Amino acid sequence: MYSYCDQWQGIQQRRSSWQDGVYGTNCPIPPGGNFTYNMQFKDQIGSFYYFPSLAFHKAAGGYGGIRVLSRPRIPVPFDPPAGDFTILAGDWFKLNHTDLKGILDSGNDLPMPDGLLINGQGWNGNRFTVDQGKSL
Repeated sequence: MYSYCDQWQGIQQRRSSWQDGVYGTNCPIPPGGNFTYNMQFKDQIGSFYYFPSLAFHKAAGGYGGIRVLSRPRIPVPFDPPAGDFTILAGDWFKLNHTDLKGILDSGNDLPMPDGLLINGQGWNGNRFTVDQGKSL
């Protein structure tokens, strides 16, 4: 199966918007192949995420966080944070992704998830140490 690349949720690109990963704007990546993205973001900083848009790749684990930092010569209107954490929350199903795809392909909605994953772990698998009164 050919794969289409990820979508970069909310990121505005300069001179590379054709690399948005949506079917029809990118050529498909053949099985066993790869593609290197060279993106130039349009004066944005912050936290974003990426995810596949086709063939139920997201349920198979194809998503993650992207942190876009400001350029050193462009000041930001706030102090640097005391810490920085990427937190990704997602549904967890006992069924595997091919069974879930079969449910969707038959015209039905997905069932309620069996649990919640935070950074790929269950609710009690993540710990973050923070300092009271500090910005993250």
